[in-house]
Amino acid sequence: MAFSNVIINQAWIRSGSRCECERYMHDHYHRCKRQLILKKRGKGGVGAWDAHHRNNIGGDGLSNCEILCSLCLAKARSFGV
Repeated sequence: MAFSNVIINQAWIRSGSRCECERYMHDHYHRCKRQLILKKRGKGGVGAWDAHHRNNIGGDGLSNCEILCSLCLAKARSFGV
């Protein structure tokens, strides 16, 4: 499964250039809101981010796409969520 560029762009706009993670196990109890940089998608360092599936059964639509900072993305991948 992979998101189209259209879906990623829509999710990016929805995110307001900030991490959308709301996982309490990532040490934040509300949305992460870390500031992200558009050109740092898939890269490392400050402002880095990527699109991530909210769950494995939701498909590749906008409702299952979330924008995560590199820190939350690493945690999501290690925890499997």
